[in-house]
Amino acid sequence: MNTIKIWQTLRTSLFYTRFNSWYYIKFVFVLQAMILLLAFPFLALFFQFMTTSLGYDSITDQNILEFLRNPLGLLFAVIFGLLALFFIYIELSVLILITYYHQQQIPFTIRMILRKILRQSKYLLSYQFIIFLLYFVLIVPIAGMGLHSELTDGIYIPNFIVNELLKSTSGAILYFSFIAVVIYINIRLLFSLAIFLTGECTIFQAIKRSWVITRWQTWRIVTIFVLMSLVATALIFIAFLIFLFPTILTEQLWTPAAPVVAGISLTLSQIFFIVAFTITPIYVAHAVNFMFLTRENKVIPRAQNRIVKTPHRKSFYVIITAGIIALITINGVYLTEVTYSDNTQIIAHRGLKSAGVENSLESLHGAAKIGVDFVEMDILETKDHQFVVFHDTNLRRLAGINRNVRDMTLAELEKVTIRQDGFTSTIPSLDTYIEHAKKWNVNLNIEIKTHGGESRDFLANFEKVVQKHGVESDYIYQSLDRTIVETIKKRYPAMRVGFIVPLNFGNLVNVDADFIVIEEFSFSSSMQRQARERNMDLLVWTITTPEAARKYMLADVDGIITEIPEEAMKVQNDLRNDQAVSTKLSDAIDLLTGN
Repeated sequence: MNTIKIWQTLRTSLFYTRFNSWYYIKFVFVLQAMILLLAFPFLALFFQFMTTSLGYDSITDQNILEFLRNPLGLLFAVIFGLLALFFIYIELSVLILITYYHQQQIPFTIRMILRKILRQSKYLLSYQFIIFLLYFVLIVPIAGMGLHSELTDGIYIPNFIVNELLKSTSGAILYFSFIAVVIYINIRLLFSLAIFLTGECTIFQAIKRSWVITRWQTWRIVTIFVLMSLVATALIFIAFLIFLFPTILTEQLWTPAAPVVAGISLTLSQIFFIVAFTITPIYVAHAVNFMFLTRENKVIPRAQNRIVKTPHRKSFYVIITAGIIALITINGVYLTEVTYSDNTQIIAHRGLKSAGVENSLESLHGAAKIGVDFVEMDILETKDHQFVVFHDTNLRRLAGINRNVRDMTLAELEKVTIRQDGFTSTIPSLDTYIEHAKKWNVNLNIEIKTHGGESRDFLANFEKVVQKHGVESDYIYQSLDRTIVETIKKRYPAMRVGFIVPLNFGNLVNVDADFIVIEEFSFSSSMQRQARERNMDLLVWTITTPEAARKYMLADVDGIITEIPEEAMKVQNDLRNDQAVSTKLSDAIDLLTGN
């Protein structure tokens, strides 16, 4: 087997992509449009059918196991997985085969490609479906490097899971080890689909063969993908500057013309990024195939067999020109009229962690000083039926003590020293925390957590504390426990209560609450629309970057629960004060690039 050559792979992939670029742009654009217009709606309808058939409004982290324990629910889930897998298989297989045939200079038709794909799909109906499913799960990391399906976009480990893992050394080691292993396996299985489609073998045989021919080539393959990612990032950055600079310059020299220039720039950027994101999967597919053919000693000399172009009628160019002019006009008007609504509240997650340990009085004071709208904090019931402000049910992570909160009294817990990121503090009682919040004039978002050993009067005791301080209507309250949320809503109507939903598939969860707190992994404009139709607020958590904060502020969500309240407030201040057309153009281009 020949050794994979890094620069030869990059150059050859670019050669084939460039020579057939117009064909690829049209073909892949149509392919992705079909996935968006056919596969997505079909899967959405089937998902709605399978949930409503069993009496579910949505699938969440709280009911997914119950759904799967139902034999009909499990059957529906398997069918849904098969359908999704089939669409992913079709999309990726077309990319692999079309680039393989070009490199091998084999004449082909779309019908021929589809027939080949369908012939191999018989393995989806055998026991090898399980192997096939595992394979596609493992190739998801490649999506970030270009070879992806529209159906796998947006699949990642939810941020709230990653954030919690990274808060401890053991969790961080576990997370990064998992990522490294998955990427390694992913690289070793890189050629499986190409082998499966271009030969006469099962998926299991293709996986075994890929594992053999990638041996001792891992670092070369990784280098190729890293270089492609770096070049793509650089090109996006350069394109961003090129499209933004004329509008910035026009604002300085002739402000009235800025909306026109911005409209033209936005239109050109839309065309550029659509073409770029359309052609990138082809380039990556060429690289994968060339590496595979190199290892199998099947590379043949390049032939400049550019696909013959069919001349277009004049009417085609007239329609295209009219469409571009119309898009420029629409973009110009949009950039002139769009404004920031300034409705998003900033909620500091467990306080300001640059000022002290999470959920401590120091982090509360720090958040109060910068002027956040709310401080989110967590409470747990103690052994003597009091409440402490603490997140974990066990003291191991912050105190280094392997004891549970439920087994300790309030007096014992208040003496515990907690440490985080160089800060030390003690665990405050809920009474003490509220007293300081009132003293420092900051409102609280109290998350009611459970450890499984709550007293019978758990909620009544909590409500007494709230009443004692007279903050029933000043603060907001939330919980992961649906029963707690709906009980508070029924028994204490003056308290504004929300339901936390880490994972939500389908429609927005139907719950009797004043607001929904959704993890950004599950957020969608559809859920935001549904929340407004129900007269409920929608909060998004946990925001960890200024870019994400800006994204959700521009989406006009009702609140963000964030780890970076200082930076989020700066982003909000910038949005309030900077209404320049160039800024709006920058936000629009960011949206195009998925930032």
